[in-house]
Amino acid sequence: MTDILIASHGHFASGLKNSIKILTGLDSNIQTIDAYVDERDYVADIKKFVKNAKKPAVIFTDLKGGSVNQKVMLEVASHDDIYVVTQMNLAIIISILLDSEPLNKDRLKELISQSQVELVEINSSDNYQSDDFFS
Repeated sequence: MTDILIASHGHFASGLKNSIKILTGLDSNIQTIDAYVDERDYVADIKKFVKNAKKPAVIFTDLKGGSVNQKVMLEVASHDDIYVVTQMNLAIIISILLDSEPLNKDRLKELISQSQVELVEINSSDNYQSDDFFS
């Protein structure tokens, strides 16, 4: 199973981990950083993950170019076996966690493309019944 670090501003990271635990029960390989919720310098946690993670590994961040993402990028710059995925969502983390294929850049790109956000529209004139919604 892939080692995963989820890093975010506030409690987003730990919230995602909690949701993953509820949905899959698989959270033992997931570490989190909830940045800026206290005075703690979280860079040491990033360094520890980079040093100890089974490779290949993935670090998820919440905002591309945000301070958390910038600090992660500085720590993994010389590590080709640690992938950074930003603009994270629950779907991509679960996809990587449950995927049985070996993790590489091409596979990661494929999983990311399958986990994009979507706009779901229901036209009120379609006269949907509640039973029709999921069929």
